[in-house]
Amino acid sequence: MDKIKKYNFEKDKISLFKCETMGEIEKSVGEIFQDNEEILPKKKNAKILVKPNFNNDLNALTGNSTDLRVIIPVLRELKNRDYTNVTLADGPNCGIHHVGIDVFSRLCLDQVAKMFNVKLMNFNFDEGVLVGLTTGKAEMAKTCLDADFIINLPKLKTHVETGITVACKNLLGCFKGTEKRKMHDNLPRNIVRLNEIIKTDLIIVDGLIGMEGRGPGDGTPKKVGVVISGHNPFVVDFLCSKLMSLNYKKIPFLKIAIKKNYISLEDINYLNQVNAISKFKPGNKTILDRILLNNFFIGIRFSKAFEKLFNKGFLPWILFKMKVKQDKYIFEDRDIKKIYEKKNLSVSDKKKIKKCLDVYCPLGMKKTGSEKCLKCMYCYQVAPDLIEFDGDLNAFEMQMDRFGEYTKKW
Repeated sequence: MDKIKKYNFEKDKISLFKCETMGEIEKSVGEIFQDNEEILPKKKNAKILVKPNFNNDLNALTGNSTDLRVIIPVLRELKNRDYTNVTLADGPNCGIHHVGIDVFSRLCLDQVAKMFNVKLMNFNFDEGVLVGLTTGKAEMAKTCLDADFIINLPKLKTHVETGITVACKNLLGCFKGTEKRKMHDNLPRNIVRLNEIIKTDLIIVDGLIGMEGRGPGDGTPKKVGVVISGHNPFVVDFLCSKLMSLNYKKIPFLKIAIKKNYISLEDINYLNQVNAISKFKPGNKTILDRILLNNFFIGIRFSKAFEKLFNKGFLPWILFKMKVKQDKYIFEDRDIKKIYEKKNLSVSDKKKIKKCLDVYCPLGMKKTGSEKCLKCMYCYQVAPDLIEFDGDLNAFEMQMDRFGEYTKKW
C-alpha cells in the first residue's frame, strides 16, 4: 500500500497515511495540518475542541481509546501555531462514569494536557444544554456547542450495536453522564441527528491499532497502522467501513445518511473503486445483547437500589463473562515509579527495545527510564519479557491479561 492515499469523494476529500514509527505518525499529522491550513481558525484565542475517544480506561494498544501517538502530535501542531484556548475533552461511558474511575488519569491525559498547557475536561461534569434528538431531548456538554473549531479524533473500531464506531459515533461522548443512554432509544437515527447538531471541522482517525469483533470495549486489538483525515463524518465512516472490509449496507446510520444525501450516489459509485486495507471481524449483536443492553436494564444497573450489586462482586463478573457487560472494573489505579529495560540483555534484545520505542513511545524516547516518561505502559505491553518496572500494575494487570496475547505479538 502507498504511504499516502487520496480519496476524492464528491462530499469530501480524504487522505490516508500509512504509519509505523512515531516519526512517521508525527510527519503524517504535520501534513494533515498543512493541507488544512486554510480552514484553521484565524484568531489565536479561538475555542478549539480536541475530541478523542476515551470511552473507558482501556489504553490505545487494546484498540479501545485514541492513541497518545496521535493526540500528542495534534496538540503539538496547535501549540506550534500559537493557539491559546485549546480543550482536550470527552465524556467516558456511563458505566465507568457511574463507578467513579478516573479515565483521564489512567490514560495519562492529565500529564499530556499539562505538557501542552491545554484544558482537560470531562464532559460528564460540564454545564449541560438540552438538545433535540429524534426521540426526545438530552443534555449535551455546553463546551461542545460553544467551540469555534472541533477536531474529532476517533478510533477505528467495530461496534456490536452500530456496526462501526469511528467519526460519527465518537460524538456520543459529548453528552453528559447517563444522558448518553437517551441516544439508544433509536441509535442509528440519533447518531445522524447528533452529527447535524455538532459540525466537526477536521477529522483525524486513529487507525494505528483498531478494534474488531465485540467493540467498543470487548473486542480484540487489530494492528492496521494508518491515520485517516477528512471533514465529513458520514463520508469518513463510509470509507472506513470499506477499508475495514465491512458492508456499509449493514450499518444502519450510514443507510440513513445516504437517504439524507450526506453521502451521494456519486460517492457510492466511487466507493466501488476503493480496496479494503484490512479485514475486521464484525461486531455481531447477540440475543443477550438485545435483551440486556436496552435502556430498561441499564436503568436498573445504574439505580441506587442495585448499583452496589452491579458494580462489585460476583454479578458484574458473570455479566462480563456472558459478554453482556464490556467492562470489568478494577478500582485500584496502577502505581508505576519507573520503567526500565532488564539487565544483561543480548544485543538482539536491545535492538528490539529500540524498535519498540521507535514505534510505540508517544514521546519518541530513545531509552527507557527517563524522568519525562509518561508511564503509559505502551512499551511494556509490547515487550513485557524485555522491560521491567518498579511499582504495582493493579488495574492495568487486567488489561495485560485480556489483551497481552495480541500486543506481545507485535
